Amino acid sequence: MNASWTISGTDGTLYTVVTDVTTTYQAAITGAVTDEIFGAFNSPGFTIDLTRTDLQTKTTIEGLYAITGYPLLSFPQLSSTSYAVSYTLEAPGYRDHPLTVTIPQNTLFPVSAPSVPLRRLPVRLQGRVVSDMTGLPVAGALVVAVDNPTPPSAHTMLLRTPLYGAHAQNAPVQQATISSTGSAQLTQAVTGGATTLMLNNTSGLSAGSLLQLVTPSPTQVEYAQVLSLGPATGQVNLTKPLNRSYGAGTATTVNIVTAALTGTVAHLLTDANASDGTLVADTLLQVTTLAIDAGSAAVEYHEVGAIADSNGYYAFDGVGRVQELFLEANGKTPPTSWMIEFDQATNVVDFRI
Repeated sequence: MNASWTISGTDGTLYTVVTDVTTTYQAAITGAVTDEIFGAFNSPGFTIDLTRTDLQTKTTIEGLYAITGYPLLSFPQLSSTSYAVSYTLEAPGYRDHPLTVTIPQNTLFPVSAPSVPLRRLPVRLQGRVVSDMTGLPVAGALVVAVDNPTPPSAHTMLLRTPLYGAHAQNAPVQQATISSTGSAQLTQAVTGGATTLMLNNTSGLSAGSLLQLVTPSPTQVEYAQVLSLGPATGQVNLTKPLNRSYGAGTATTVNIVTAALTGTVAHLLTDANASDGTLVADTLLQVTTLAIDAGSAAVEYHEVGAIADSNGYYAFDGVGRVQELFLEANGKTPPTSWMIEFDQATNVVDFRI
């Protein structure tokens, strides 16, 4: 046992002196990250955001890392209690991943953190659909994701608007049949992120009502749930912010709708993030509208596939979660294969049909 004694300073301050104290600088936590899609990880910008100033970090471009320091100083009561260290794994082109690692009582260092598959940031997929015979744009062409001709174990569906919130693995996904019970128009234009609509008619609306916002050519279709009405005349408050912007008057129709679930229930094979426009499920649902997490407060409704505008242009946002997509425009076969280029914020895939 180390010897210690107390010394009184000239100003009356008491100092405790301990002999033969040995401190060791070492790794307290070690871990590794991988790429969720490709497995192998390589990022020179891989870093760890750690707020504790008594600990430092070391990383490699291959995803190995260590949190280092003087464990006896950072965890002084380890013989009688455990500790938790929270930090965030960060790399360019990937979603940040917060992680908390427990330092068990009386543990031996270093503690191994669980391996983390970092998730790629989604990209935008866009392009143009033209006639193979004339080269003219094909307005209203439907672009969808289909299965690999070699039947896969996972099935990918692309949404016309990205998800509003996160959804857990195994969340149910099912076809929704939409029926309109009334309509209105916006009296004021709204921008993406808005949580309030101003309508020329709120008859039949109440908390929980489902709205469908659609442009004259249905390149944009979005669903919103009513939180409350007022206080201003025609004011409708929404439970979640809108993904898109919409013009007033005839530029947008706001339908009051109901959604009836029907058909096969698919399930997400991996959790989904807010802003994802891609669902990876155990069944491919080739339908018009999907309900995700129906029966819960997190329920969302989304159209499947993108519609080309009058000039033949289409687009998807939030594309990711898989390495390769198989795409069809107006049912053209065989499908077009596309390896997602995650280092490009915008991927371009054109069709001649």
